[in-house]
Amino acid sequence: MITLEQYFGRWINHPDATPERKANAAHLLSCVSNLEQFAVLDGVVFPENPCTECGVSGNTFGGFRPQGCPQGAPHSSHKEGMAVDRYDPKGAIDAWCMANIDKLEACGIYIEHPDSTKGWSHWTTRAPKSGHWVFLP
Repeated sequence: MITLEQYFGRWINHPDATPERKANAAHLLSCVSNLEQFAVLDGVVFPENPCTECGVSGNTFGGFRPQGCPQGAPHSSHKEGMAVDRYDPKGAIDAWCMANIDKLEACGIYIEHPDSTKGWSHWTTRAPKSGHWVFLP
């Protein structure tokens, strides 16, 4: 399970890590934990990213992103505490998600289509404009 501290990383005390965004992240991480539990029961292994030393992908910006971060649009789901990129170097997490859309829906998690996320799995509680549980950016 990803903790709030791991999700925010070095930005835990950043001015952009507002109480509202921390509440968004707490809700996100609860949904993420619920979905992860379903996946683990099916044998999915959530590897640790050597760069973040947890399940958050990337070198720096796989969890929370301050508004000034060069990655993502202003008020993107990462910048509002509503998205996390899961470290998924073999695509096993994305493969399980694609086969278990009903579990995504039950947990309130939308994912970016695996064709757009090689090496990570993008999970968000913010519904895309399409409303689909799996979406293209």
